[in-house]
Amino acid sequence: MTVLIIVVAAAGALGVLIAAALLAAGRIAGRLAGARAPLAAEAERMEVYVEALCLGAGLPVPRLAVIDDAACGALAYGRGPRTATVAVTSGLLDVLAPVELEGTLAHLLTRIADGTARRDTRLCALALLGGPFGASWASRRLDGARVVAADVSAAQLTRFPPGVVGALSRMEESAPGLRRRSPAIRHLWMHEALGPGRQRVPVADRITVLGDL
Repeated sequence: MTVLIIVVAAAGALGVLIAAALLAAGRIAGRLAGARAPLAAEAERMEVYVEALCLGAGLPVPRLAVIDDAACGALAYGRGPRTATVAVTSGLLDVLAPVELEGTLAHLLTRIADGTARRDTRLCALALLGGPFGASWASRRLDGARVVAADVSAAQLTRFPPGVVGALSRMEESAPGLRRRSPAIRHLWMHEALGPGRQRVPVADRITVLGDL
């Protein structure tokens, strides 16, 4: 009887811990990414595109964030469209051309709209609870088909596929230089995608799909 009580109590405590992690999943993802509030100039540069894209996609305007990193990277996280955050690295803002920045933001907004960002944010929280095994499990949950679909939707939303192509190319070039962050957020980055057999979908293949539009 004592053992049963201990097991039930442990299961209950684990359930509470998981529920708390899921509720705080957005904040957890932001902290693991090292996201901060954008400076005025950074916010202004992103807002001009985000507001127009959200209007076209019928989305509420998300929070904006910047990650201090010289490499190009971007991700979206949050428990839903009304609590979502779009984050880009400072290096991306420095390097990308206007049409490439627009393509990046459109891709991230598409992930928010189709629920991918919500799903991947929850995975992030669960991965953190699971330690190295949890992070490995989360990275295997990447859905290459949904990521490629977000590329296509972004190109359609901006009506300029070369913008998304250019952004992906720059991210691929600089991805190895991204500062090491928790493996629990690997699946959130825009340049990551896994296909059948858990094999990474090369950015070159994603660019080929965009070239056919």
